[in-house]
Amino acid sequence: MSSLEHPSMPPRRAGVALMALLMALVGLLWTDWDAVDRGVLRSVIARDLERVDALAGLKVESGSYEGQPSLPVMVVQEGGPSWIREEAEAAVRADDVLTLGEPHLLRVEVIEHARTYGVRCQLWRQGWSLRAPEPLWAGPAPWVVLLSALAGAGWAGLRRRVTGGLLLAGTLAQLLLLALPWPLPFVRPSLVQTWREGPLGHGVVTLARGLPDASMALGAGIITLCTVLMIFDHRRSPQQGGGVVAVGVLGVLGVLAWVEASLRAGLWPWLHQAAGWLAISGALGLWAWAVRGRVRRRAEGLDA
Repeated sequence: MSSLEHPSMPPRRAGVALMALLMALVGLLWTDWDAVDRGVLRSVIARDLERVDALAGLKVESGSYEGQPSLPVMVVQEGGPSWIREEAEAAVRADDVLTLGEPHLLRVEVIEHARTYGVRCQLWRQGWSLRAPEPLWAGPAPWVVLLSALAGAGWAGLRRRVTGGLLLAGTLAQLLLLALPWPLPFVRPSLVQTWREGPLGHGVVTLARGLPDASMALGAGIITLCTVLMIFDHRRSPQQGGGVVAVGVLGVLGVLAWVEASLRAGLWPWLHQAAGWLAISGALGLWAWAVRGRVRRRAEGLDA
């Protein structure tokens, strides 16, 4: 009997699950790893260029750019694979302030260790050397994206607990990224700093800085109101409404944890190739198998 089968599972459903799993694994094996590395490094360099722009006074506090002409820079790479210079130049071309040219110098310092990269850009301008105190770190690992998603789907399908599967997927993705090889001479940033400087955290912070104070106050008020209502609902009916809300919150936290880790591991550049789409489609198919099994058992009255 297959490990995916259950005593009450029809052979057809087991076949669907195995087909989805096979699609996911074929997509992973077909992946162009260098393309994923390039996409992740370009994203990291782009985020670091925003830090350099802010240090150079080219970016105001609100997150918008001053109305001044572009600053021409010449990219010089120090360390890492030679293709990083190409990705750095692409990030410069996409930047809102910097552009390729002379006379200023942009030095891209790269630390590489077992496909874990640390990147820090240094701008030489008017006799000043501007760079952030610490490098930004990236660990391209599409297998983390897929393995965590498959593990969560397998748990949800076999244990009939979708929320537990979502929590497992998010937690496992975060733990696997923490377990990636690390260059020992360098201090690993805190988890909070890693989240804040990652693609998702950077996007949220940038969006928050661009919002007026009234919008931020309104959003905080809505979140507080929802929290209070959830607490009162739980006290009124701990076995019904409150439990449902709590389960939903845990599921959302699991999804957010998985998305945050997956974006750092290279989900977005992975989806720019057919292999990524194939693998993620397989993972989604396994999740559809798990959710459908849960719904079927509830309809038959087999689950509480």
